[in-house]
Amino acid sequence: MKLIYFAPNLHYVGGLERTLTDKANYLVAKGHEVMFLTYNQGQNKVFYDLDSRVQQADVDCPVHTIYRQPFYARLGYYFQLKRQFKERVGRVLDEFRPDVIVITIPNTQDFILDMMEVAHDKKIVIESHLASIHHMTGKALTERLLSMLYPPNKAIRRSDLLIALTEHDADYWRKQRVPHVTVIPNPSTYYSDELKTVEKVNGRIICVGRLYFQKRFDRLIEAFSLIAAKYPEWTIDIFGGGSLKEELQGRIDQLGLTGRVRLMPPTHDIIREYHRSEFFVLSSDFEGFGLVIIEAMACGIPVVATDCPYGPSEIIEDGKTGLLAKMDAEDLAAKMEWMITHDDERQQMGLNAHQAAARYRSERVMSEWESAYQSVM
Repeated sequence: MKLIYFAPNLHYVGGLERTLTDKANYLVAKGHEVMFLTYNQGQNKVFYDLDSRVQQADVDCPVHTIYRQPFYARLGYYFQLKRQFKERVGRVLDEFRPDVIVITIPNTQDFILDMMEVAHDKKIVIESHLASIHHMTGKALTERLLSMLYPPNKAIRRSDLLIALTEHDADYWRKQRVPHVTVIPNPSTYYSDELKTVEKVNGRIICVGRLYFQKRFDRLIEAFSLIAAKYPEWTIDIFGGGSLKEELQGRIDQLGLTGRVRLMPPTHDIIREYHRSEFFVLSSDFEGFGLVIIEAMACGIPVVATDCPYGPSEIIEDGKTGLLAKMDAEDLAAKMEWMITHDDERQQMGLNAHQAAARYRSERVMSEWESAYQSVM
């Protein structure tokens, strides 16, 4: 099988980028030919380890730069990028001749129709990597205009298969009259039958994610401020980079949590950091799946997560492998405090979480993805 993954880039640090590189590595190891086709990679290095057999092509159509143009010039610039996209992608497809093209959404929705037009008779698989109810409608005026001109759902209905990560997301697409929908979770490339005996940092809570509005680290900081004075030995380390770093640091300082809540840079050895922590917190407004939840559980630490769409409630068994919180700072603080004050129960939850994470181990889930791609041929 010759397969192309179509995505904006691979230099960001996130669950989507990690999952795509892991799947590409798995497929080339199985003897398939795989290419990443990007439009905004530029000269940036791929963050996660990518097998040298995976081919790469970037067509250099950075659609995000539309907002650097004067408002009156944006549509013209947008159409120019779309023409360039079709010409350059057409050349790549003629040379590589893929059997299947995998399009990841929401981040490629500007070019979905163009890709399908250029792809002709190629089989198209759509992967939904974010809670659909949050990403299919643009909020900015320019985004709303472009969505009317190029409705993404219309293009998605023309695909041969749509793969959702959760049942809730799949239900949404079925209601949108997408004809072929299946559910496959993301794989966890790390899972050990025996938990590592790593010395923990006493009282350390870990969080992982881009410093971006969706992740709501402001909610996490607010929640911790409600209980921090009662538990002075407890701290939070947030691993990730992003545009909200200065704003979040300002809020940490304002609430008197300097040194208690630390913004840590992304790391290639996040597994070690999970093992060294007492429990994990996810404070998001929405998720596509929540790969970080699986990673933490696989390392034997329980999770406190907001019960947001979608993912947490389908992964966490509330009260057994972790705790689900309402999407407000007060309830998140209460659930974090429960974890802090129940040592024995927290450790048992970690063991339960480790057992539950076996469902997502790579060797099981990767074969499901491979079979799904082959099924459309």
